[in-house]
Amino acid sequence: MTVKRIGLVAVCVLSTVVVLTTTDQGIGLLERFPDVTRLYTRWIPPSQPELADDSVHSASGLATQGSYEVTGSNEINETEADTFRQLRKTLNGRLVWSSNRSGNHELYLADISTGVVRRLTDNRYVDYFSRFSPDGTQIAFLRSRRPWVSFRQEGAWDLYLMNSDGTEERRVVERAYHPTWTPDGSGFVFLRRNKIFHIDLSTGAEQLLQDGSMAPIEGRMGDPEIDSEGRLTVTVRRGRQRVGILNSTRTEWTPVSDPGACHITWMPGHDSVLWVSGEGRGGTRIMRGRPGSISSEVLIDLPGELSHEYFPRVTNDSKWLVWGATAEGHEHDRADYEIFIWRLGTPWASATRVTYVSANDQWPDLFIDVS
Repeated sequence: MTVKRIGLVAVCVLSTVVVLTTTDQGIGLLERFPDVTRLYTRWIPPSQPELADDSVHSASGLATQGSYEVTGSNEINETEADTFRQLRKTLNGRLVWSSNRSGNHELYLADISTGVVRRLTDNRYVDYFSRFSPDGTQIAFLRSRRPWVSFRQEGAWDLYLMNSDGTEERRVVERAYHPTWTPDGSGFVFLRRNKIFHIDLSTGAEQLLQDGSMAPIEGRMGDPEIDSEGRLTVTVRRGRQRVGILNSTRTEWTPVSDPGACHITWMPGHDSVLWVSGEGRGGTRIMRGRPGSISSEVLIDLPGELSHEYFPRVTNDSKWLVWGATAEGHEHDRADYEIFIWRLGTPWASATRVTYVSANDQWPDLFIDVS
């Protein structure tokens, strides 16, 4: 093949990639082919989101909307501010989540009890998967090791810690993925090269808990989270993926779901777990079950357009559920996910949508101040 022909082929391929990744028709086509979608998302960052007309803009870095202070630029719109104001009547807590509403994925904090919404991070790297410490004083999160990284690239992240007000940011573990706090707040469990590790924050010592290539797992692992008894939630991909519990001695992994499930997490204070099922009105729904039980129940599967649920998280007081949902698409780092909050046990109609912007809002965590 001549140099001229090679150049022509390269131009054609590049043109196709641009069309597929920058137009609604192209992205819609790619969404029909998940394997192709996952390939291009590794290298092509999401496009700049379009903010609503009533978004807050402040050249000075501080704007005021009613009783809410909004720091930074392009942070929240009036609909979101009104929603947080209403939540103050029933909820005393803080919400942290990742959003690319400013063009890059940064962390945002809404202190519902005091009325302050602000951006916690501001850099050219991807910040996501923020989690409050069990006592609410710190926030752990992942930061990419280069400016654009798809969330599917497990080896390209470092674990960071900061105070819950955004101060004293520091890196604590290199090449950690999906880190979750231990129940006592003394350390984390996390993934690295398909192995689950525990790190003690006081000593920095790491301990291998499970190798995904070894029994009883023997598959690709995800979503490790440890409870006070030493049991681990794990998503395992062996063909179609399932979620289950690895016992404290790491000798038995027991599935709690049918194939096609993911995003398993413990429910604090209860001997039960939540996960995302590959069924439901919008293609997914959030389930609840117990270790060792073959029965489960639908926890949330909202009617309406925004019913593709992901990222479930139960609050520290076990009374509220927070999650993200989208009307179409699936990719975690580019679909138009919105954040919802719902008090467990109440009618689904009482669920509150808290984000209203055409951007990727995901991996929320809600800490309830119980003092």
